[in-house]
Amino acid sequence: MKQRYRLANAATALLGLSLVLAGQSAQAAPGINAGAAVSNSRLTVIDLTPEDGAVAGYTVISASTNVLSGIDSPGVPWTQHNDAHGRLEPLAVTTSYAGSTVGSSADKFGEVRTNAQVYDNIGNRGNAAGDVRQLMSLTVAPHTQLIYSGYGEVSISDARQYGRGTFVGEAVTQVQFGDEFWIRGMMQGVGSHADSGVRSGEFSLSFYNNSDTVQYTYVSMITLTRAGYFPAAPVPEPATYAMFALGTLMVGAIARRQRRRQRAA
Repeated sequence: MKQRYRLANAATALLGLSLVLAGQSAQAAPGINAGAAVSNSRLTVIDLTPEDGAVAGYTVISASTNVLSGIDSPGVPWTQHNDAHGRLEPLAVTTSYAGSTVGSSADKFGEVRTNAQVYDNIGNRGNAAGDVRQLMSLTVAPHTQLIYSGYGEVSISDARQYGRGTFVGEAVTQVQFGDEFWIRGMMQGVGSHADSGVRSGEFSLSFYNNSDTVQYTYVSMITLTRAGYFPAAPVPEPATYAMFALGTLMVGAIARRQRRRQRAA
């Protein structure tokens, strides 16, 4: 009886150990993670002519948030959520499949983030995408400077270490205030791009109304992530290039802006 009890205990222990090892193996599955975020946003008002007695400031005309989150793989439908225009409500959407996840959220204006993570066990192929887009329209009082500042970040994990397939990733954060931009972008596995790590920094964008009349402007921001997996494919499929088109344009814009600044310097 005691021997059977010991054997049962040993079998239970081996089963528990196998489950732990299986769980660790699943957690360690090769994959790629792409993230983008904007945080710590604030809008500062400066009176350019304080001696004239007129009040400097701004008025919000309209504001909207659009959130997209979804995974596209064989047998899995694309899911998404879009918020109605003219409202700023806390929004959060998460989609998951075979351990792969996409999450996009907007806590309030200027506090947005999205993260896409794809593992190689998603199937024969798979794409994940998450976007948050926000827009706020403003009227600015005469002789007013507005400063929109905050913190932006993009990140991509290094999936080049895995040889079981091709991982692709993209992360873009873009903030625009009037005619001024702040952009950070990263790409991996598409063309010659092999970015990984984190790119972040504070931004400060200004709009000046030096006139005697009210002027119109807007603040917009985009956080965009893409992640994909293609087994044993030397290059991503054409559909993947189409999926990454928007980010490629943004990253190209960054490079052109940097070249112009270098020539001006």
